[in-house]
Amino acid sequence: MFKLFIYTFGCKINQYESQIIREKYCLNDYIYVDNFEQADVIIINSCSVTAHADKQCEQIIKKFHTKNDKAKIILTGCFAKVAKEKILQKFPFIEILLKEEVLKGSEQRIKTFDNHSRAFIKIQDGCNSFCSYCIVPYARNVMWSKPADKIIEEINNLTDIGYSEIVLTGIHIGKYDKGISYLLSHIYKNINKLFRIRLSSIEVNEITDELIDIMKNEKERFCHHLHIPIQSASDTVLKDMNRKYLSKDFLEKMNLLKQNFNDISITTDVICGFPTETDKDFDITYNFLKDNEFARLHVFPFSPRQGTKAYSLKQVYKNGQSKIRTDKLLNLSKELEQNYFKKFVGTKRKAVSLRGNKALTDNYLTIENIEKHTGIFEVEVK
Repeated sequence: MFKLFIYTFGCKINQYESQIIREKYCLNDYIYVDNFEQADVIIINSCSVTAHADKQCEQIIKKFHTKNDKAKIILTGCFAKVAKEKILQKFPFIEILLKEEVLKGSEQRIKTFDNHSRAFIKIQDGCNSFCSYCIVPYARNVMWSKPADKIIEEINNLTDIGYSEIVLTGIHIGKYDKGISYLLSHIYKNINKLFRIRLSSIEVNEITDELIDIMKNEKERFCHHLHIPIQSASDTVLKDMNRKYLSKDFLEKMNLLKQNFNDISITTDVICGFPTETDKDFDITYNFLKDNEFARLHVFPFSPRQGTKAYSLKQVYKNGQSKIRTDKLLNLSKELEQNYFKKFVGTKRKAVSLRGNKALTDNYLTIENIEKHTGIFEVEVK
């Protein structure tokens, strides 16, 4: 039996695909080990969303090869796709295995989700939006949607073995065939169990009246939390980013959600230091995020990705300004998160257990010092 170790970078999609790889290999004379130094085969599932992610991957390759030079090292994932020739020149001892090859013949379904208390299900792959800063459409250029009946079967199997929260994930889940609302309606109509669904991320212009109606009708089985990337609140920068909305559109949709769900958690992604972001543009974004009481911010400094349109844009601010802006937004995120949490102190929410004696509520609050439970249970926010 060969010993297999998998190291995963990046998003929920990569975590899901690593589970598929693990299950696929373990059907063919492999056993999984938790220590790379014991492995005969090491698979690195890479990310390339930022230059920092590329650098981290290179560091891990060096580390694994130095400490276990007898192991076969296989690189897959987005970094392997967009920088294949560069990687092979730098690390001639590794093997590149593109996702199209490693998942070939797989129906892209998992039987369990090792080392996770919630189960992620990949429902969609690919993006063709081509935001000017983003390398993902070049790394994941094939649009694909998993058939609804296969998703229902996967949810049934995972809930049967104890997973009470299912996170539907994809590169751009709003591009799911027939729409995400169609899929959710199909799931809820065909599964009568008590479990809940959380969406990994959705674009603001894909939040429809149909989706809001589903959230209302399935309030016990749909988490009161949406992650909606904004990236910037400056209309000028949004245009340069090739985002498909204006700040007023985002605000209108936020207000609609809050009118319908007074407890909803809205989290977002924001990019600091886009090349054309002036001080005024940043102030507009900062004030928008603060005034509209997001529950949490995921803050990313701009990372130039060769091959994207933003790569060649001229930077309009002084060097070092991006870090100042990033730090300011990180501090704002802490403030917003604390303010949102305080609103619910003393109330009871439905939650699922996380690792480390923690629980996650339907509206994305992490509660600590909680005894481990199975299923969905009630927890006091304190």
